[in-house]
Amino acid sequence: MRNIKINWLRFMLPALAGLPAAPAVYAVSAPVADSQRGISPVDWLLLQVRMGETSHQLELVKQSLYRLENIAPDNPDVLAALLRHALMQSDRTKAQRYMDRLNAEAPNSPAAQEATVSMMLSTAEGRQQWQEARLLAASGRLVEARAAYDALFHGVYPTVDIAYEYWRLAARIPGQEPLALKQLQALDRQYPGSVSVRMQIARMLFSQDDARQAITTLRALADNARGRDDAAELWLKYIKAQPITGDSVAQLHEYLTTFTTGDEYQNGRQELDRQQELLADPVFQQRAASLARVARGEGATAIPALQKALRANPNDADVLGAMGQALARSNQRAAAVHYFEQAIQVDEASLKVAKWQSLLESTRYWLAVDCGDSALAAQDLDTAERQYRQARTLDNDGSDAVIGLGDVALARHHPLAAEQLYRQALQMDSNATAARRLVTLYQQESRQKAMAFIENGLTPAQKRALLATLNALRSDTLRADADRLAAQSRWTPAVEKYREAISFAPDDVWLHYRLATALRAAGQPEVADREMEAMSRQQPHDATHLYAYSLYLSGSDRAHRALALLNSVPEALREQSLQDLMTRLQHEDVYTRAYALHAAGRDAQAHALLHMLPDTPRRRVVQADWALEQGNTDAALTGYQQVLTRDPFNGDARIGQAEALTAQGRRQEAQTTLAALSTGPVEPSLDQGRRTANLWWRLGEPQRANSLYTQLKRRAAQTPPSPEGARIYRDAASLARQQGHPDEAREDYRQAMVDSGITPAPPSDNAAFTALTRLRPEDSWLQRSIRADAASLYRQQDTTLSVAQDYSRNKGTGGQSDFTAHTTMLQGETPIADGRGFLRVDHVAVSAGQFSAANGTHTSLFGTCADSGCRRARTQRAEGVALGAGWRHQDWSVDMGTTPIGFRVLNWVGGISRKTDIHDVGVTFTASRRPISSSLLAFAGAQNPGGGNGNTWGGVVATGGAIGLSYDHGGDHGLWGDISAHRINGKNVAGNQRRRLMGGYYYKLINEDHRRATLGFNSMVWRYQKDLSGYTYGQGGYYSPQRYLSLAVPVTYRQRMDNWSLDLGGSVSWSRSKTAGQRRYPVYPGFDSDRASASGSSQGIGYTLQAQVERRLTEHWTLGLSVDIQKAKDYTPSHAVLYLRYSGAGWQGDMDMPILPMTPYADVK
Repeated sequence: MRNIKINWLRFMLPALAGLPAAPAVYAVSAPVADSQRGISPVDWLLLQVRMGETSHQLELVKQSLYRLENIAPDNPDVLAALLRHALMQSDRTKAQRYMDRLNAEAPNSPAAQEATVSMMLSTAEGRQQWQEARLLAASGRLVEARAAYDALFHGVYPTVDIAYEYWRLAARIPGQEPLALKQLQALDRQYPGSVSVRMQIARMLFSQDDARQAITTLRALADNARGRDDAAELWLKYIKAQPITGDSVAQLHEYLTTFTTGDEYQNGRQELDRQQELLADPVFQQRAASLARVARGEGATAIPALQKALRANPNDADVLGAMGQALARSNQRAAAVHYFEQAIQVDEASLKVAKWQSLLESTRYWLAVDCGDSALAAQDLDTAERQYRQARTLDNDGSDAVIGLGDVALARHHPLAAEQLYRQALQMDSNATAARRLVTLYQQESRQKAMAFIENGLTPAQKRALLATLNALRSDTLRADADRLAAQSRWTPAVEKYREAISFAPDDVWLHYRLATALRAAGQPEVADREMEAMSRQQPHDATHLYAYSLYLSGSDRAHRALALLNSVPEALREQSLQDLMTRLQHEDVYTRAYALHAAGRDAQAHALLHMLPDTPRRRVVQADWALEQGNTDAALTGYQQVLTRDPFNGDARIGQAEALTAQGRRQEAQTTLAALSTGPVEPSLDQGRRTANLWWRLGEPQRANSLYTQLKRRAAQTPPSPEGARIYRDAASLARQQGHPDEAREDYRQAMVDSGITPAPPSDNAAFTALTRLRPEDSWLQRSIRADAASLYRQQDTTLSVAQDYSRNKGTGGQSDFTAHTTMLQGETPIADGRGFLRVDHVAVSAGQFSAANGTHTSLFGTCADSGCRRARTQRAEGVALGAGWRHQDWSVDMGTTPIGFRVLNWVGGISRKTDIHDVGVTFTASRRPISSSLLAFAGAQNPGGGNGNTWGGVVATGGAIGLSYDHGGDHGLWGDISAHRINGKNVAGNQRRRLMGGYYYKLINEDHRRATLGFNSMVWRYQKDLSGYTYGQGGYYSPQRYLSLAVPVTYRQRMDNWSLDLGGSVSWSRSKTAGQRRYPVYPGFDSDRASASGSSQGIGYTLQAQVERRLTEHWTLGLSVDIQKAKDYTPSHAVLYLRYSGAGWQGDMDMPILPMTPYADVK
């Protein structure tokens, strides 16, 4: 027997109000909610009215209204209820009276609004509008139908049936179901007991997979006789729609505890027996398993099991539908459509038919979209458009078809139409696909427009979905800015931009690579290394990370480390890109070692190493280049021609061929070859262009070379700094210097410094420029050559003024061989052409001391005093001013001047030198006329203080030539040599001849840019025709043995710091000499006592010590000091010089090493 719950409050409240109780027939009702306990009698009776209206119990409505009219006749809600009841009785006149009372007593109350709507619906016009809205809903025009309802009711629904009708319509509109459910639940609370409302709530809860709440609602309906059958039918239908599993059996048991009698129970019991029987069937278990696989989202893997289940039962709607789902997930949508159609056909009465119909529509839609995508990919735009439009007919709300139409418009080059369609799709669906299409479209105009769209044109959710795209755009924009700055060699701001770009794309390997490259160019190699090391540690085994790090190492002259890194990757794990880079680096390593062997003169080993490489054009060109360097032009031409036969447009071979033709004197053919290179189909590389320009210069076409360098510099400026660009600027500077354009050359050197990595930005002033010429141990050969060439140009262009005080002292016999000299020197230098001109003024004061005299007379071997005695000129002194002028160049030097004006003997002196190379040997040819300044007599001349003619004699000069030899390629060993022959003459001095052969070897114990120590061995062999070392009249007063041999072991140590330079040296020597007897007066034979001197020989050990130091006071002023002491048998000269040098332009480059102190003009070689 069913339990009937009595609502005792319903009987108590009328009694309390003094009213007769309602008949018992109406006592059965829904349970009273907690919120209804303690309500007023009026509210309770109004609730009874709504319940009666909901359940169509007119008698309950009538009795409740009767009581309400007695206790609250003016209550607006009561008046509205009386109005509705009058309309139900078709008494519109009575309803109008209630309406008038409402308008008078509560015109704007909710009750008045509901009553107004009720009155409107009672008119023909109102009913017509309502009918039109219903027809729109019935025809599926849901949005229009809802708009019609809203225009009619304005959100005010006077009865539960109208409210139910509206929200059921709203629930059918996509996206509105949650709101509709919420409103229906509120309606159920307002009008409790409406079976239709609660049934709709249960259906919607089932559709939203909230089965537990739906079942709770159905259990409540089961207590209502009017809703019991509907509730049982919906609940059982839901259970049958579920896969038959243990869960469905449990649900049936729950169902049977609610419906324990009647047809409801019997239907549930039959379904339970059926499911239990099926669950015991192995075939069904297999079917269930296949359905479960589809439910888990599997596609192709579930198809075989589903096919087997269909063979057992071809009309199983669940399996047919599942097969359609599996095929659709496997992109076999055409076949899926067939199975969904079958599922609908065999299961049209099932609760699941709506599911199959929905899946069928969706699959047809996506099939059309897929066909459109395929046609679009095949550039069949008409078919693509047709398929997308068909998809829109299947689902007018689907955004993918609209996006496809936008893609078609874009493919037809109609960007505005595409933009409109993408924006339409974005309004239809908030997914990111349409937004991404718009971003891509705007990005074609500018990244800024695309970023502005994402930041300002999308919802927060859409913006979050496109955050990665936005970050990529930001990163790309910053990277492009950084690339532009890098192209302008503005490395510091480029580094900052690259860092900002990385903040938006931290995993972009190539951004890290760019940043590290910019850091190195900005002079921060350690920071660059740390950047790449940190990047490589993130994914140490990732191919892209390994490739970028290896490329960075190889690009910074660390190819061996790059190779070691690549070798650490197991061969089986090496991707092709890594293997290709490894092969390239291995080949470059072989080339590098071969170049080193060739430079060291080990050509056989170099060629053997090259033959380990594949026979490529590059290998043949290198071999031909080496043949050309060795002067084997025929072999070089053969090699180049072999390459050109295989590759007619090989630029290196073509340039090498032109160089070989030039070396053979075939200038016209060389010019033709170069002209052909410039008109070839492939633009020459920067390095090939540089070699071509240099060759045009050698061929006597400077204008053509200049024009080509102008083009090359323009190209280099448009590319990131590179060694190729640095070589172009360096060679262009060399050409400009040779053509007399030093300012242009200096600007080119500034840019060469940037491109070679010496500095991130061109130096802005002389101090910065000269500071960058300082050599560094880590410099590459290119950087060293740029620094050295730039320093050479700058110092050649500098105007300097030097002043010095020189002191020389050699103890000897007073008045004769004793010698003291004080020389004050002033020299100015300035650039002339491609060299330096100088003017020189020396104030020289020399003294030979005093003769030793007895009684005022001396008979020294000086003049004729030994024979006639001398009483006057006891002190020998001389003073004068020497003038000199000259010009020096790297290959030539010439000067002309005088011995000091004021000396007794005045001589014109000077010299000319030419430097060149013969193979690997430096050769200097010199012709000169130089004074011998080792004694007062030889240098200044003297007047005979004795009897006789009192003539002046002395003032000796050596006129002749010399050949200097040197061999030093910067390695640890060096050789030098000098061969000279001179004729020596002086006023009233016998003529003489001098021949000298000198040479030596030195080994560099320390061989660094700023520090050097050498140990050597020197030898000298001298031959003089006569011994004219005496001081008698006709003698020269200079050391002139007929045989002289000296062997010495010199040691030197030199070092320079930022503003100091130090030079220390010394030697130990052994010498042996022989002299032949000579007449006392070789030019005055009339003297009676013209006796000959005795022959002799001597040998001994000597040493020399030398110290020099130079200090840069400021960039313009430099102070220096040089001291040397020599000690040998009967020969102890000492010398010191203090000097100050002023640089007009200033110099912050390397200090001189060796130090070059000022030398008296008389001592110039």
